[in-house]
Amino acid sequence: MEIAIRDSFNQNVLETALNRYRIALVDATILDGFESFIFKVRRDGNEYILRIGHSARRSAELIQGEAEFINHLRGGGLSVPQVLPSCNHLLVEAIEAQDGAFFLATLFEKAPGHTPKESDWCPALYQSMGQFMGRLHTLSKAFQPSLPRYQRFSITEDFEAMENAGRKYLPAEDQPVLQAYLDTVAAIQQLPQEVDSYGLCHIDFHGGNFFITDEGLITLFDFDDCQYAWFVYDIAMALFYAISHDCASEAERQTARTFLSSFWSGYAAEHNLALAWLEYIPYFLRLREIDLYMLIHRSMDMDNLDPWCASYMEGRREKIINSEPYCALDYASIAAKVHEA
Repeated sequence: MEIAIRDSFNQNVLETALNRYRIALVDATILDGFESFIFKVRRDGNEYILRIGHSARRSAELIQGEAEFINHLRGGGLSVPQVLPSCNHLLVEAIEAQDGAFFLATLFEKAPGHTPKESDWCPALYQSMGQFMGRLHTLSKAFQPSLPRYQRFSITEDFEAMENAGRKYLPAEDQPVLQAYLDTVAAIQQLPQEVDSYGLCHIDFHGGNFFITDEGLITLFDFDDCQYAWFVYDIAMALFYAISHDCASEAERQTARTFLSSFWSGYAAEHNLALAWLEYIPYFLRLREIDLYMLIHRSMDMDNLDPWCASYMEGRREKIINSEPYCALDYASIAAKVHEA
């Protein structure tokens, strides 16, 4: 979250948002949030999640599109938290900020279950994750927002936003990192956009963005980054966060192989994506690698990074500049073996 947005948020904004959903201030507890203010709230004995973002990041129209997409997935039988209307019967509530912009509030059902524990991470979960994503991609192809202006942005717009962030927040000596980003984007933009390979994606499918029940039911949330992109990008993002920062050792690469083969076996049961697309996973791993490098420069105190970010950034600049693969595997071959089994 940009510092200016964090500084402009105050209790008046929070209380106004809570009032729009008939929630008392005493029933709101702040949670961790990277790009938005997230609160666990209670109303009539039930728990919900209230997200308050800023219009400088996402417009009310974009958030409306996100809400409609989530409810479309829910209507298709996918386990996602329904977006609930306010007292004004709106899915997105706008609250004017001090600078004339707006904070935008959205209320979600609370997902059942818990954050995946270390013991949950096994091939059965990886397969369930793949099946979930395959179903999401199938349902996304039938989605249309209620009005054209509610359509979510495309990855091309995300490319532009990240390039601007890189130019603004990267230090001068990191121009080779920005050039590496531009080269990666140029390669990706050559890929064809077809109905079975390109559509509305979640883009942030990792263990911090879904809960799992004791019975193994996954509920995915945080669709803030959902965008029109290549479906293989969604797959690459799930892999990115399921493996170590570098996959330098054979044991780490074997973990990545296990994840991808199990994930793909679930995915292919729900969505038809040609195996050849998996050969482009390295492009999207590199894209996310550089994205994250720039986002950390934008949003974090580089002299006081949390342990995860500090570990990620260690040697990262050199790895990016030297074009070291994030995880060197034969991706299509791994998936092909699933079909042969």
